[in-house]
Amino acid sequence: MYKPQFDLDKQLVKIVNINSRTEKHGDDNVLAIDLQIEARMPNDSLSMFSSTLKTALYFKDESVQGDLVDDKTHAPNLRNPLLGPLKWGAELEHMQLRVHHGVRGEDDIVFSESKINKFKFICQEGGTVVIAFRAQVHPTEKDAAKLLTLIQSEVHVSVISEISEEGLQGDLKEAA
Repeated sequence: MYKPQFDLDKQLVKIVNINSRTEKHGDDNVLAIDLQIEARMPNDSLSMFSSTLKTALYFKDESVQGDLVDDKTHAPNLRNPLLGPLKWGAELEHMQLRVHHGVRGEDDIVFSESKINKFKFICQEGGTVVIAFRAQVHPTEKDAAKLLTLIQSEVHVSVISEISEEGLQGDLKEAA
C-alpha cells in the first residue's frame, strides 16, 4: 500500500473533538487521546496522498475562469460536486505531532510516536480541500488538560513523518 508523505508545518487547523480513553500496555493502563483535526488547505495538498488525486477531483472550467489565472495547474472546480467527503485508508505510525501552544517553542505540546489515520477529504468549490484526520497520542496528565482547553479552537500544528535522532534529542533538551 502507498504510504503518503503527510507533513504539516505550522498549519492552522481546527481541533474538532477530543476523545480520552485508556489503553492496556501490559498490566498498565495508559492515558490515550484521539484528536479529530481539520485542516483547510489548497487542493494542491492532495499530492501528499497521490499525484493523480487533484486531477481526479478538480478541473479548471475555462468558460468560467477564462485567463484570470495563468497557473496551468490551477483547478478550482469540482468534477463531481455531489460526491461528498472521501475517506482515505492510510495509517501513519511513528509520527511527531506538535501543537504550537504559546509564544515559545518550549510551550508547544509535543507527542512523539503518534498515529495519524482516518483521513477524510472534503472537497470544496474554489480549489480548497478540508483534510480531516485523527491523531492518536499518549499525553501526560498536564498535556491532556491543555488539550481539553483547545476543543473547537483553531491552532497551529506540525506533523513530521520522519523524526531524526537529532530532532528527538532537541525535544528532550527542550523538555528538560
